[in-house]
Amino acid sequence: MSGGHFNGNGYVYYRVDQFSDELESEILNNENKDEYNYCPNYNEQTLEVLRKQIPLIRKAAEIMRAIDYLYSGDHGEDSFIEKIKQIEESK
Repeated sequence: MSGGHFNGNGYVYYRVDQFSDELESEILNNENKDEYNYCPNYNEQTLEVLRKQIPLIRKAAEIMRAIDYLYSGDHGEDSFIEKIKQIEESK
């Protein structure tokens, strides 16, 4: 089935993962002006805190996908629990 139980949310875990990609891009472009001539220019401490959030956001998206797969019948309880353990143990 490939997920879809929570499809009323439109595979929201993909959007969460995309958010982390966009955040990563924003951090890289911190000193560049956007189309509205805005430049965030956050200090290094703020950027470091933002960088630390990216793996947490990605991990949340993976957990959300595993839960969706469980409820869609793509995971049994045992494989779901194993998947969550793998996600939690990953960097």
